[in-house]
Amino acid sequence: MPEYRLEMRHNFHMTIDLKDIHSQADPITTYQEAMTDVIELLGGVTPSQWESPTPCPGWTVADIAAHLIDLDAMVVNGTAVDHEPSWDSLPHVKSESSKFTERGVDFRRGTSSTDLLEQLTSTSQELIKHIQLHGLEFQVPWVKGELSVDQFLSLRTFDIWVHEQDIRSALGVPGNLGGNPARTSAQRMISALPLIWGKKVGAHPGSIITLHITGPEIVGAATIMINQDGRAVFTELTESEVEVDSDVNSVSMSWPSFNDAFCGRVEVDAIVASANLTGSLAEGFVSQLPSTP
Repeated sequence: MPEYRLEMRHNFHMTIDLKDIHSQADPITTYQEAMTDVIELLGGVTPSQWESPTPCPGWTVADIAAHLIDLDAMVVNGTAVDHEPSWDSLPHVKSESSKFTERGVDFRRGTSSTDLLEQLTSTSQELIKHIQLHGLEFQVPWVKGELSVDQFLSLRTFDIWVHEQDIRSALGVPGNLGGNPARTSAQRMISALPLIWGKKVGAHPGSIITLHITGPEIVGAATIMINQDGRAVFTELTESEVEVDSDVNSVSMSWPSFNDAFCGRVEVDAIVASANLTGSLAEGFVSQLPSTP
């Protein structure tokens, strides 16, 4: 065990700290980049591909476009659409939160692909104008309370990029894994690791987990430990912090696999099987990664 921990320290300091990965542009520009990327991707989709199923249960490529329109439109219009679907015909909707997102999607079902693209473009432009009109200091009304402009745009960028990956998965065209929207998404996911390790896994004081993301595009490592007071915190892996009897765990996976795991796009068993795991709690960490609805 001591030899393993020494090797783990060496590898950690040789790689990029995942906490340092972030967009190289401001939040508005990063959001616009994310939206431009997905609009350009959808611009090349054939009529039949718009109806392709995606990793999101019950949603086609067209449904994802409708969802992206709906979330921006809620802020621009100040309200959600007044629409109540026939829930019996939508068996994939299993919670109140999924009902919330499904209303705007179902409201736009049957809209032509041309109109969806036009709405996606115009609504995103209107959102930026809305933000600029109200100023960067205003609080954006959202699902649960209010968000700062930066928080809101980070959340929207994450949602757009993740759904772009869903569309790419449906079309069989992987890519766009390292741009500013991808980096913003990585930042949001990595920031959730202490909560996952401390609360969802319930790791005990002294337990340490190092996540290695091996690329492509996003590469690095982050280590979380449970302090003696029971708090999960990011840490540098040093001699003084790793005691001889520490419970040391390691998970190594690709960037697409980590995104799939965090967003619940792939069954946990498949992620566990493909990841490189070491330590008694590593599998439990991977099984608790899913964090989005």
